[in-house]
Amino acid sequence: MTATLSPDDFVALALANPLEAGRAKYGYAMRVASDNPNPPGCIALTWIAGKDESERERIRDHARQNVADFLEEPGFLSIVTGFIGLRGFTVTAWETEDAMRSALRKHHAQAMAELFAEDFVASVWTSVWTPTRLNRIWVRCTSCASLEDVNDDHRACSACGAELPVRPAFW
Repeated sequence: MTATLSPDDFVALALANPLEAGRAKYGYAMRVASDNPNPPGCIALTWIAGKDESERERIRDHARQNVADFLEEPGFLSIVTGFIGLRGFTVTAWETEDAMRSALRKHHAQAMAELFAEDFVASVWTSVWTPTRLNRIWVRCTSCASLEDVNDDHRACSACGAELPVRPAFW
């Protein structure tokens, strides 16, 4: 009989049994994307460290609600988030900094209030970045193997005219 693992099972395994090899530490990561195909005008990077496993779970509970709020914001593109041991991280992509600020006024504001009012988390760092240069998105034609610049989201291969795969999201 073969056991089938859910994404939650993998997260539980990674949290319960963190792996290390020299300087490398392993955990889990997750990406949640909106349907917004636009390029990012703003990226936010965050890490947060819990003091123990119960704080890590509290951080994860807040993160679940934050992601739900982010998905309701029209300017949200996607988030990559995860944990390695007690340290959580996020990379969020937004169309604009205003879109990010709008989403952060929801549940995230409650989490921040707890952070500053209580003995909650060991350490945290946040930052907001704007792109210096956005490079092209390239897609391989499945008919002729031509590598196509699809930033403009054109649908036909310039080399053979075949329909191209859907352009991936920027982030």
